[in-house]
Amino acid sequence: MQLFSVDTDFEYVIRKPEQQRICFGSGQSRDTSKKGASPFMRYYTLEDNPNIGPGSYNVSESFNAIKTRPCSHSISKKGYSGLARFVKPIHYVEDYPSPSDYNVSSFPKHVKPQKYPFGSTSERKAIHVNKNPGPGMYVSKEIKGITFQHSFGGRVKMQLGVDLKCCSRNTDTCKMCGKKPTGDYWHLNNKIFLCRMCMTREFQEQVKFKKRELELFRKIRDCSGIHIHEGTDAKIWLMHPAIVKQWTRRETYLSAYLKD
Repeated sequence: MQLFSVDTDFEYVIRKPEQQRICFGSGQSRDTSKKGASPFMRYYTLEDNPNIGPGSYNVSESFNAIKTRPCSHSISKKGYSGLARFVKPIHYVEDYPSPSDYNVSSFPKHVKPQKYPFGSTSERKAIHVNKNPGPGMYVSKEIKGITFQHSFGGRVKMQLGVDLKCCSRNTDTCKMCGKKPTGDYWHLNNKIFLCRMCMTREFQEQVKFKKRELELFRKIRDCSGIHIHEGTDAKIWLMHPAIVKQWTRRETYLSAYLKD
């Protein structure tokens, strides 16, 4: 560890810097005369009175010293200037008296209310309220319209009004008559098939199936009306696919309101 000696005889003196006589370090007198002024400065410096205060001006002498005076026709004796010097002064007249100016001589007499309204003792007709709901209050419990089949992660499929069976060869036969159905026919889980004639007869007579069982049947048709396969999986369109799609949507919408 290193030790240092301290000199106690040394006197520390702090001296303040001398204040300058004026700012910016210049002692020259300022020239406030027109000497060295530009023509622009001389035009706007009309008077040269360096030692006169604001309260020492003589208004009359200053006005007489002005060389360029305003036009005498621009000031009117009526106190207006410009185009408004010939306009007649507008006198404001109060059209409505104040509340204190009203003088009510006497208050009207107190009117005694009548025993019967409108001076009539006849019985009033009772208002009969129609408790029947209006047209906008009817609510149909059955929701009609196009229904869709949803699946998790899959496409949304429209539930057709008539199921379409696409196959190269249709081998479905009617359960009642044993014949091959033509056109639209009915099926139950694609296992039991009924033609239109047998379905109509069963709804009327209910020989083999009950009414609850017949309500589970759905209408179906094969694809022979829109395309042909000719024994293969390929399709030869008999109608344009856009027309088939439009026709299917229209049929699905109408099937919700028109039932066979």
